Amino acid sequence: MSKRRVPYNVILLSVDAVAKPDADSFLNLPSFKYFTERGCFTDNVETVYPTITYPIHSSAITGKYPCNHGIAHNEPWQPDVNDKMRKWHWAVKDIGTRTLWHAAAEKKLSVASLLWPVSGKAGGIINWDFPEVLPLPGEIPVIKMMQYASKLWLAKTEILYSKHRAGMKRCDLDDYMALLCEKLIAGRNFPDLLTVHFADTDDTRHNEGVGTEADRAAILRMDRRVGRLIDAVKKRGIEDRTVFVVMSDHGQQNVTEGYIPLDSTLCGAGIGRAQSVGLGAFIYPEDEEKAFSFLTAHKDELHIKYILTREDLKKIHAPADVHLAVQAEQGYGYVDRNCECDHLGDHGFGLEALEARTLLWLAGGPFNKGMRFGGARIVDIAPTIADILGLSMPDCDGRVLTETYKTTIN
Repeated sequence: MSKRRVPYNVILLSVDAVAKPDADSFLNLPSFKYFTERGCFTDNVETVYPTITYPIHSSAITGKYPCNHGIAHNEPWQPDVNDKMRKWHWAVKDIGTRTLWHAAAEKKLSVASLLWPVSGKAGGIINWDFPEVLPLPGEIPVIKMMQYASKLWLAKTEILYSKHRAGMKRCDLDDYMALLCEKLIAGRNFPDLLTVHFADTDDTRHNEGVGTEADRAAILRMDRRVGRLIDAVKKRGIEDRTVFVVMSDHGQQNVTEGYIPLDSTLCGAGIGRAQSVGLGAFIYPEDEEKAFSFLTAHKDELHIKYILTREDLKKIHAPADVHLAVQAEQGYGYVDRNCECDHLGDHGFGLEALEARTLLWLAGGPFNKGMRFGGARIVDIAPTIADILGLSMPDCDGRVLTETYKTTIN
């Protein structure tokens, strides 16, 4: 890694559930125009398999593929637990490798993280931590959060700012995160590295579908939140030293035909189990060859677009313990046993899908202005940020996007 010459601070901002088909809409929004004018943009970022939030965000923060960071799914596999009661990968210890947060902490840089997946219980690594943690039925949200967040800071924010939080819906939480970002940026010791995850668009598209009025309203809300961060940086007077890295993780497709109970079907046939990833599924078979034959024979009935073998999965750097998987035909998804799904939009599609090509802005600092570059990979984000901050992350699967630099960082 190069040694930094200018002391930048970096804001890594994730905009959930938007992708290449959304590029024109976002390029015409006021706040995102700011990033385009101040830096580089591509709508051709190769995301990772599976195309779901937690594995992708873990790849972005580690620079490694799921086969090397260990986050295979949003949830650990809990095949007989109802989906409303399932634990998720909430703690940073679930990531089986070093993160950008670790690298920053080792260099004594200050780190804040707001609603970033798999970031909980990060004491000693993240100074201001408000992780994405979902209260299960019967749990009190603030108490649950206290178990995973930076306790003293969380208590302070609850006392000072909770009156500004309209509720616990994702749109309300994203608004609250924008407020906390403003307060952190305005603070006496603003973070050297701030990672923040906005997912209002993801929640809205799941519930209302893609291309709806509700979807368009969520995109406009996203632009306004991002604008608040930009304004906070300008007001603090640190625009020249602030680098924005703005990423998306996956798009969504409308589910027009419904969800297939694949797990129940495999259980009933004595073949094994399936774990839904939305528009696809991992298969955990009793016998791999028997399962492949069964899936092939029932391909039409189960609306399987294609089957991924052990060799196919290895080529796309899939989670190491997944040896068989399927993708659904257009309009269909898969659901686990004892679970229901009424999503109108979903993801978990294959890497060939247009929605698996995501968006990336690199703005400010060493980056060229007004440049549109050919493409990147999600795993390139962490090593590029590490290079800007002068951090050591030598074992990444990704690379530094030096072609976007206007100057060499010495």
